[in-house]
Amino acid sequence: MKKKCILVTVYLFVFQLFIAQSDLINIFQNDALKGSITGVCVSYEDGKKIFETNAHIQMSPASIFKLLTSWVMIETKGINYKWTTDVYMSGKITADGVLDGNLYIKGMGDPTIKSKFFSSTDLLSDLVNTIKNNGIKKIKGYLIIDNAYYTPKINGSWIWEDINNYYAAIPYPINIYDNKFHIYFNSHQEGDKADVTNISPQYISNPIHIESQIISKGTTDEAYVYGDPLSFNKRILGSIPPNQKEYSIEAVLPNSALMFAEQLVQKLNSNQINISNTSFIVSTQDTINYLNLKLINTHYSPSLDKIIQQTNLHSINLFAESFLYALGDGNYELGKKKITSYLSKNKFPSDEVFIDDACGLSRLNGISPYLMCSLLQTILFKKDKNSEVFLNSIPVAGSSGTLKNFGKNSLLENNLHAKTGYMKRVRSYTGYLTAASGKKIVFCLIFNNFNCSTEKIKQISKTFFETLYQLY
Repeated sequence: MKKKCILVTVYLFVFQLFIAQSDLINIFQNDALKGSITGVCVSYEDGKKIFETNAHIQMSPASIFKLLTSWVMIETKGINYKWTTDVYMSGKITADGVLDGNLYIKGMGDPTIKSKFFSSTDLLSDLVNTIKNNGIKKIKGYLIIDNAYYTPKINGSWIWEDINNYYAAIPYPINIYDNKFHIYFNSHQEGDKADVTNISPQYISNPIHIESQIISKGTTDEAYVYGDPLSFNKRILGSIPPNQKEYSIEAVLPNSALMFAEQLVQKLNSNQINISNTSFIVSTQDTINYLNLKLINTHYSPSLDKIIQQTNLHSINLFAESFLYALGDGNYELGKKKITSYLSKNKFPSDEVFIDDACGLSRLNGISPYLMCSLLQTILFKKDKNSEVFLNSIPVAGSSGTLKNFGKNSLLENNLHAKTGYMKRVRSYTGYLTAASGKKIVFCLIFNNFNCSTEKIKQISKTFFETLYQLY
């Protein structure tokens, strides 16, 4: 009798498992996904497999790729890591406060200078205070902005529609304002051309010129900026909603170090530290001998734990790209190798990833759902300070970041923790779910090359997560 009960229990368990698997399979047999590829890996946090399809195929991940980059950054550099910007001077300060020499600002890649995500840290004000504290009232020589620590390149795999728009800003040794600027419009009735009203911040020595063909149309921002990202001439096509005043879109600064220099000169003069508006040099050549100069201050960025929080919560490409330069000590390609080396050393399937950039904007990036799941299982298992910081940076359904409006007032609210990714014909989610049973479920879900709407993909994804929540 006892044996019969055990057999019945086993049979019921297997039957329930079969029904659950069937429910999950049915979700992805939706006609809207015909012709596309869906990669899925789902397991319990201890690694026990729940469901897989195309789990070992490298797929285009979009922004979920940031989780890989940011985790290796935490593990390699530590959560207390900070970028530095050093201030040096040459010459001497006279009795009446004149610096008879030059002031040097040595950039090392801090991506947070005057960032909207870190308003409490202001390098420009810090520099003014440093100069005042050294008794300097006038700079007779030059302000040298050293932008030579590394030479960034615009990724050749990023598409033309992206590279001038705010989310494609790349890092430099000297950065400012998240390396972007605002273009303001007044739009009119449906179908009429919108007017450019302002550009902020604007360059003094080489103003940005805008050729706009923006139409008043629709309900969302469909404006795109085109041109050479290093050029000061931009062309804008698309549409913005009608009848808007001072409607803002964002584009990439063509020269962040020049903007930094001009803003600093203005800041100095407004604080009664006299310097000519043209007495600055942006240096991109590694020729300055700092051994012969006097270090007068070091400015520190916020710590890495705070930067990681913003990077993953708001999906900031600029910060993620900065991580690769930091990992490679200024060498982007070496930064990539540091990531693959970490994966190999920790027994992850490094043959299931291809790294073309750090943020996921490149369509050449590839990663398997299985690798993403394996990484998250490891992080959940560690339960140390690094994993705590990392997991707290992942958006929460109905509550924060890119998931703030996803799953609100549903079973998923506050139970689904996931980084999202989105490009045209790419949608992805990876993270963990606290199911109705109380168990944590790790998942990676990637859609590539779908023809249906993004809203349809979001509906399918929501159904998938709610099914996992109820059945496991």
